[in-house]
Amino acid sequence: MENKPGRRTARAKLLVAALALASVAVGCQDTGGGGEGSAPGKPGASSKKPPSSAPSKKPVKPSPSESKKPEKPGKDSPADALTCDQLRNAPLQGPSLRLPDAPEGAIAFTDGRWEGDGVVIELQPQCGIGDVTGDPAADAVAAIKVTTGGTGRFYGLVTWRNEAGAPVPAAAASLGDRTPVVSIDASSPAARQVTVVHLTRGDAEPAAVVTIRRTAVYRVMEPAMTELRHSDAPYTP
Repeated sequence: MENKPGRRTARAKLLVAALALASVAVGCQDTGGGGEGSAPGKPGASSKKPPSSAPSKKPVKPSPSESKKPEKPGKDSPADALTCDQLRNAPLQGPSLRLPDAPEGAIAFTDGRWEGDGVVIELQPQCGIGDVTGDPAADAVAAIKVTTGGTGRFYGLVTWRNEAGAPVPAAAASLGDRTPVVSIDASSPAARQVTVVHLTRGDAEPAAVVTIRRTAVYRVMEPAMTELRHSDAPYTP
């Protein structure tokens, strides 16, 4: 019985040593591992880096076609040009223009015709559209026929100036008795010029026949239309 205290002391020392080893093992587990794949001895923080913020996008510049401003319509667009149909109810004679073969006073077409003092004036189908007065707006040139009480059938040309889209008579020329117009071209690039094709005859031939197809170039100088030149070709009805 004398050795019991010694044995108790040895057991107590073994128990203390066991507890110390257990605490060391627990401490190693707390500081050594951060899950699978962690390096021993390093903190167990996650190896993933925090997501970086996405770079800000630069504003997209509009393409040249998107940034281009719409073009404004031109001052003298094709819609502003006179039309041959407008002439059917247009003024024909006034203070600024006197027709060579018409009576005095104001004259205006009603559906392409005017009648008074025994005279009938009719608008003919031959018509041309183009700038013939020297401004950018497109004017109109058309043929007319003046019938008097006798046998005369006098053909002529009239130029209507374009004033804000309205036809205003500005110049005229007489072609003579029984000289019907074939065509009118007012699209010449030459300033103030109109090409007219009409039928006529030689000076010594009777007025009842036409034997010449004449192509004449006229210049519009208000209030006149002056012939600049012409060329003739034989014509057989």
